[in-house]
Amino acid sequence: MSLTGVERFVLAYLYYEYGGKIYFQSSNTAPEEYLAEFMTEEFLPRKNPNFSRVVTGFAEAIRGLKDKGYISMTGYEVNLTDEGKREAQKIQQEEYKELKKRFSKV
Repeated sequence: MSLTGVERFVLAYLYYEYGGKIYFQSSNTAPEEYLAEFMTEEFLPRKNPNFSRVVTGFAEAIRGLKDKGYISMTGYEVNLTDEGKREAQKIQQEEYKELKKRFSKV
């Protein structure tokens, strides 16, 4: 299955920043939205005019990765599946760092 650029970034983010597993606290929002906001806050201040747009993009990517079987979400935990780990390993760490720089400049 082909991945979008944002899906590739989210996959690499989970793999390189969190070893493929991340826990999050309960929220009134959907888990995908909460995780997307959490991720976006690492790159952009909430005051940034693009903040909501980036959150929406990350949330769509998380849903896409879940639908494609690359991540599983249970309770308060997000895990890369075995297939997700294999796909993430195809993304070189240098490529991830470059993508991370680009997202920080949005």
